[in-house]
Amino acid sequence: MAARHLLTLAIVVSGALAVTGAEAAAKKKAKVAKGPAPIATGCTYVQAPMCFGLMTSKKATYSLWNTNPWVPPNTAIDVWGAATGPGPGGATSIQVTSWKPSKSIKCKA
Repeated sequence: MAARHLLTLAIVVSGALAVTGAEAAAKKKAKVAKGPAPIATGCTYVQAPMCFGLMTSKKATYSLWNTNPWVPPNTAIDVWGAATGPGPGGATSIQVTSWKPSKSIKCKA
């Protein structure tokens, strides 16, 4: 009689754990959804005389505006924002809304 109760209890506990695992997997999938892709990814550099630039791996150059907080030169970053046309640095300007360090590329020192 006790063996039957233990078997029933084991089945109930296993079923509860299976449901909990399925719910956790669904929540994990929901967290994977990401926001928009960055407008550009590359290495920062100083453009003479007063511009701050970004060069992509395909050698496209951009002038970055409003990069707050300040980004040091020779830093790999992902940039979000809007391209605003030609800038005083001689390249297409990007009005930066946000940026973060990029782990997908390396910059030369």
